[in-house]
Amino acid sequence: MGAFAFSHIRNADAVTNATSPVVLELFTSQSCSSCPAADKLLNELAAQNNEIIALSCNVTYWNHLAWKDTLSKEFCTSRQRQYIQTLTSRGPYTPQIVINGRHEMVGSRKNEVMRTIKEESENPITQRIPLNLEGDTLTAKLPKVQQDHYILLLVGHEDDHVQSIPSGENRGRTVSYTNPVEEITVMGTWDGQAKILSHNVANFGHKGLVVLAQQETRTGSIIAAGKIQR
Repeated sequence: MGAFAFSHIRNADAVTNATSPVVLELFTSQSCSSCPAADKLLNELAAQNNEIIALSCNVTYWNHLAWKDTLSKEFCTSRQRQYIQTLTSRGPYTPQIVINGRHEMVGSRKNEVMRTIKEESENPITQRIPLNLEGDTLTAKLPKVQQDHYILLLVGHEDDHVQSIPSGENRGRTVSYTNPVEEITVMGTWDGQAKILSHNVANFGHKGLVVLAQQETRTGSIIAAGKIQR
C-alpha cells in the first residue's frame, strides 16, 4: 500500500527532529480490519527518521477467523499481554502501539502517536546503544544509565513484508508490514553501568537486529535501544 504523503501528517517535526531512539512496537493482525491504517502509519514513520525503531508484532488471537495471519507469533501475543499488565491498558486489542515501553494507544491515531513521539524526543529517556556486527559477532556498546535491573532483549526482524489477503475482514487488501518480528531472545541482564557486550548471532539469521534494554521486566520501560541491518 502507498505511504501517507508526509505533508499530510500533523506535527511532522516530531519525527524529523528525533535525535534519540524511539521504539515503536505495533501489535497488529492481518485479520483486523482496523489495522491497515496503523500498519501504513508505522511504515511512514519508519521511513522518515533513522532514530525510529519500528517493529510489527503480529498477534495470534484473531487467527480463528476466516484468515490465519501469515506473520503471527505466539510470543507477540504474550508480549502484548505483558504490556497490558505493566501499562494497565485495556485489551488485548489491535491495532495497539507501544512507544518506548512507556506509552500505549490505538496505533492508527496519528495525532496521538505523533505527539507522544515528539514528547519522547524532546525529553529523551531512551538512550542509543551503538551496535556493530562482524561475522557472527554482534557487539553492543551499552551506555551508562540510572542503576537498576534491566533485561537485554535481542529482537530479530525481517525486511518489510507485503501480504495479499484473500479472505477474512481484510479480504482483497494488500498490506505492507514494517520490520515484522520473527524472534525475541534474552541476551542477559544489565545493571546500567557502561560496558561492551558481545553476543554470537550465528543462529539468529534475520535481516535486522534490535537490542532493547527494558526495566525490571521484559515489558517495562525501554531505557536504551539500538538497531543494525545485516
